[in-house]
Amino acid sequence: MSLREVRRRVVARLSQADRGDRGWFLITRVHLNTARLKDIAVYLYDRGGAGGPVELRSADYEALARVAGVTGADPGITLRRHYLLAMEKPLNLIRRIDEPHWNEINLTTLGIALATHPNASEVLENALAEIRFCRQPWYPATRVREYRDFDVRAYPVTLNVMEACEGWVDRDEYDLFVSRIRATREARWAIAGIHQFRGLSAEDRDVVLTEVRRRVPSAKRYQNWRDMALHTFSLFHLGRSAIRVGQRLRLVTTFLEPQRQATRGPTARPRPVRPLPAVRIPTPRATPELAVPPTGPAINPGSDAELLLGKLLTAAGWEIAYYTNRRGFGFDLWARRGPAAIVIEVKSSFGQLGSITLTELEYQAARHYGENYLLAAVEHVGTETPLIRLIQNPVQALLIQERTTREYHVAHRSWVDAAVPLDL
Repeated sequence: MSLREVRRRVVARLSQADRGDRGWFLITRVHLNTARLKDIAVYLYDRGGAGGPVELRSADYEALARVAGVTGADPGITLRRHYLLAMEKPLNLIRRIDEPHWNEINLTTLGIALATHPNASEVLENALAEIRFCRQPWYPATRVREYRDFDVRAYPVTLNVMEACEGWVDRDEYDLFVSRIRATREARWAIAGIHQFRGLSAEDRDVVLTEVRRRVPSAKRYQNWRDMALHTFSLFHLGRSAIRVGQRLRLVTTFLEPQRQATRGPTARPRPVRPLPAVRIPTPRATPELAVPPTGPAINPGSDAELLLGKLLTAAGWEIAYYTNRRGFGFDLWARRGPAAIVIEVKSSFGQLGSITLTELEYQAARHYGENYLLAAVEHVGTETPLIRLIQNPVQALLIQERTTREYHVAHRSWVDAAVPLDL
């Protein structure tokens, strides 16, 4: 494919707008995180008494800052400009009662679902699927007027484009083609453009990108706009269908099966598209005991590692239930596909995972369920390249050493004598 033809395609689309950055405007300049959004929703749900109105005070902002990992002298500013703003528009998880002020907010139906549903990725998948760029209530009236010629559900269209483009798009392709889609029918235009663009040399791709840069008032503004693509990738990463890896957004299914070859357009130049190894999920024999999720108390979806593994399982066709922080089970996830069922204990680290410790309960559960018990070791959680390893039947597969832990015994008489009577 010639540079001239790709350049003509891009220039024709850019000429339909008043400047080169006239593409989807979806998110503020932060990387959103499923687990943190879940925790914020849970806090607001509890604070409002099962989802009622919440009057935001300094103490609330301090608590939300701890949940979101926000630092600084005035965390409320960062929360309002980024996390809470994104939860309001475009995710539609919260609503300001007296807009434009943030004095009092409440969770929407979707927000309550995020706080209470066991699968946060599934709830956010539904939220993403509803977003229409650029229409209310997902965007304010000023933004709608600015982008009045756009009317498209951005997330489903992006997934469709990725499916036709080997399961991924990168920042450049998003900038030039995906974010320029103004109606669903234009997805084919973007797909063809991406295939043509991938056939160019790196130098020729830079020439095409220059066509956008020179139409924007300043280089800084264009760079900020390109950065927005990565934050949009983080927005799309919230659902169950896609994962952001560096400067690419990939379908979850590309981690579970051999990379499909493109079926449309010219043969693309070789480019590395699999920074993570494929995850093979064992499918053991059926067991009546695990035919349904074991019953227990309330569910907490847990950490990023468990959410990531849950997305992979869901993409592979498994039904899942989260058991994080439940007592008395010894595993974090239950999953079933057809007659086969497994339970999974997840051990994770933000960096390299060292030695793994199983509690007595986890060890006994591993012995009890045998080949239906998986130990998941997840390293580099929260980075662009997490590494997942699954060990089936760890009691049989691993050399496990028993260690005695120190306990502190308090005699009955001692704690009775020390207790303070409670007068009601």
